[in-house]
Parts: sequence; structure tokens; C-alpha cells
Amino acid sequence: MSAHSAEMVNVEYIHQYLNARWGIDLPYNPELKNPKVAANMEYLLTVVDIANEYLNGEKTTSYGTGEYATKLAADTIATNTAIDSLVHGPSFYITTTPDTTEFEIRISASGNFTIDWGDGKREPFLNTKVLSHTYASPGEYTIQLSGRATNYASSFGLPSSVINFSNKQNIASISGKLGRIFPTLENKNPTFYKLFQDATNLTSIPEDLFDGIETSPYVGIGTFMFASAFRNTGITSIPGKLFSGITSTANNMFDFTFSDTPITSIPENLFANLTEASSPSVFQGTFWGTNITSIPSGLFANLRGRIGGQAFYATFTDCKSLQSIPEDLFASISSAPATSMFVQTFAGTGITSIPENLFSTIRGAPASTMFASTFSGTNITSIPSGLFAGISGAPNYNMFQNTFSNCKSLKNIPADLFAGISGAPESAMFDGTFQNCTSLESIPENLFAGISGSAASHMFSNTFSGCTSLTGPSARIGGQYLYEIWPDIDYNTNTYSDATGLSDYEQIPANWK
Repeated sequence: MSAHSAEMVNVEYIHQYLNARWGIDLPYNPELKNPKVAANMEYLLTVVDIANEYLNGEKTTSYGTGEYATKLAADTIATNTAIDSLVHGPSFYITTTPDTTEFEIRISASGNFTIDWGDGKREPFLNTKVLSHTYASPGEYTIQLSGRATNYASSFGLPSSVINFSNKQNIASISGKLGRIFPTLENKNPTFYKLFQDATNLTSIPEDLFDGIETSPYVGIGTFMFASAFRNTGITSIPGKLFSGITSTANNMFDFTFSDTPITSIPENLFANLTEASSPSVFQGTFWGTNITSIPSGLFANLRGRIGGQAFYATFTDCKSLQSIPEDLFASISSAPATSMFVQTFAGTGITSIPENLFSTIRGAPASTMFASTFSGTNITSIPSGLFAGISGAPNYNMFQNTFSNCKSLKNIPADLFAGISGAPESAMFDGTFQNCTSLESIPENLFAGISGSAASHMFSNTFSGCTSLTGPSARIGGQYLYEIWPDIDYNTNTYSDATGLSDYEQIPANWK
């Protein structure tokens, strides 16, 4: 400690107080031992930070580790709040539900933390990873976490979190900047995997919750960064600037982040500063099972370059109140196809139509499982002919598996839907593509015109199975039925199971139906 006045407060008394209350020893000039003043004065405290580096500089009004001016009366400490904030740094608060009897906090990051349990009990988070507390009686308590992390262990690709809580059902509200306690460090970012998952009484998120996370994560760090963070909570809205410091991605970054919540809308600027999504599974299940009624057209407007595999895997699955998809949702993305890129993206939603140019900027040969179950179980009545216009090249494994399955209102298929696909068959390439489309009326000739070569396993398994309204001939290429082109298929394909209205149904080989 140092003083910027000829008159001194009792410096030794301050140090004894800090040591007695929190067990914190701060170095100070021994020449200042036991000085006194007769009146209030402004005193500058210089404190050792949690990295054991001495911090010096100008006076500041920001409460973090550093130098602070405070008014202290002779032989007293007049501003304990200032000293608390000085010693313990940024704070994050949890207000519990009125029936709370116990609470537990787990921290996996290195650092210097303190917990105030809200009932007069305060304790340091020192050489332990778990602190639990039992209250004398049930009640609503405000728990304060203070401090700052100094290091994060690499998760090596496995889900983990720098902080987690038991009794999440007792979390009623949160406030403060958790990102200031667990900020971006050199070459490392924290992970908040399942941070508040199942906190069903939590109804709102502070916009500055992750303030302090200001750079992109690095390889191996930040994986699953916000995965399932608010899954199955009671939140009804999302702050637009919640992720304003995030500019690039890590694996599984937003996996199921808001899934199974009662949110009804998504802020258009939620990912405004995110400029790439090259990491795998970035938006997997992000809004799965929510009550959203629309998707902002600019949600992914700033994404550029290559998109990673599984990028939009189940992003909006089971959003049953979702009625439409903006045509320009992916317009800014100019990318080659990626593995499992759009698996289940809109499956189980309430959409009734598909924009023709939805995938117009995705160009190249189909990737494996690329459009598996993309629109499965929706209320669409038709498919735009140019939906896959940018996809051209040889077939790939599972590329259109169950893409439109269980679309029970679908009546027609455009003849040129797969016009860009040409080459030798691949395993399960059209497995279940139109399965259980019970309103489908006919199969256009040459729907699979580009496919030629030796049969692949399950290439047409269940493709039209359960399409009970089909009439006219079964699928043909150049006038030949599929079962005539590939007569050597000897396993049960179930391609036309229950499609008894087809004009050639009786002559279809048993293993094809």
C-alpha cells in the first residue's frame, strides 16, 4: 500500500482487517506502519492482483484489481464496500427462489474467488473446486460470486464448464458480468457448457452477462463454449448483444444453447459480430423446440467463407410455431457443401412452404448426409424445383436420407429436383426421402435420371414407403423401372411399401415393396 498524502490512515489496521476477514495478505511499505490522521482524507490503495503482479497507475472508478481512491477516517475503515470490490474484483449475483435451503457452486478455473452466500456467511474459493452451503431456514437469498480467473484447463474437445451449479431449480434471477470473472485470457476462453440448463425458474438473461469475452476462441479452448447454457430454462427472450464479443467460432459453440425454452423470437443482431462458422456443429440444435414464430432474415447475415460440417444440424428442429423461412437466411454464405450441413434443420416445424433460393449460395458436389431429414415432418405442400440447383456432382452417402419424410401434406415432386446429381449410386443416397408422404400423388419420370452404374446398398430403401396416395407408374429412368435397371438387388428395399395405388404395383418384385 502507498499513501498520497503526508497524513496517513492506520495502514496496519487495514491490513489486519483484510487478513482477518478474508485471509488475504497484501504487501505494504513498513515505514507506513501505524500512522494516524485526525480527519477524513483521500487514500490511494495499490493492491496485488491475482497473477501476483503489482498494479500501478492513475486513480480509477472502475472496481477491478488496481488502484482506487477511497475516503478513510482515522483508525477506521469508512468504505468497506469499496475495499470489498477492490480486493475481490468483478461480481456476479444469483437470487434464489424463496424455498432455497442449500446451494452448491463448482468452479474448474484457476483464480482467486470469494462467495457471499447472502446470509452473512462469506468464504474464499481457495484450494477447492466445490463450495456448498446450507441455510438456517428456507428463503430467498442473493449469492455473490467475486474474483477473476487466471487460467482455464483445456477440455481436449470434451464438454466442460468453468462454473456450474447444483439446485438450478432454485435460481430465480441472475445479474452482473460473469464474463468479467471468467474473461478471455491469452490464447484461452472459458466454456459455459450447461451453465444454467434446467434452471426452469430463470426467466431472463442480462445483456452484459458475457461482457469480458472479447476475442475469438482458439483451437481446443472454447469448445462447447455456450452449449446448452440456457437449455430448458424459463427465459422468454434473448438479449441482442449477448454474444457481441464473439467474432469467430469453435466446435459445438452454440449447441442447444436456447433449446426447449419458451422464447418466441430471436434478435436479428444475436450473431451480428460473428463472421465465420467454419468449425463443426456451430449451430447444432441452437433453437430446438422453442416457441419462435419467425426467423430474422439477417440472423446469419455476416457469415462468410467455408461452413463447417453439421453447421445447421437441427438448428430449428421442432419449432412448431415457426410458419416460414426467410429466403435470404443463408444468402451471405458462399460455401461448398459440408457433411451433415442441414440435417434436420427445419424438421418438425410448422412451415408450409420452402423458399426456392434458400440454398442458392451453397454450390458444389453433395456431401454425405447433407440434407438428411432437413424438412421431415413439416406441413409443406410442394417443393420448389430449384431448391437444390447449386448442388451438382456424384451422389454421396445418405445425401437425401428422409429429407421430406413424413411431410403428409406434400402432393407433388418437381421432375428436375435432383437434376444436378449424376454418377454411380451411393449407399442410402435416397433412403426414405419421401417416406410416409401420404398425400403424394405421383412420381415424375426421370426424377433420378442422373443415376447410373452398379447398385449400392439401400440406395432406394423406403424412398416411397408409406406413400399411400400414389398413382401412376413407379419411378422410372428413360422408360425403365428402377427394379428393371437394378434387378440384382436381393435385399428388402421396401421402396414402395404400402404404395398399392401404383399402376405397376402388382409387377413390382416383392423385395421392392
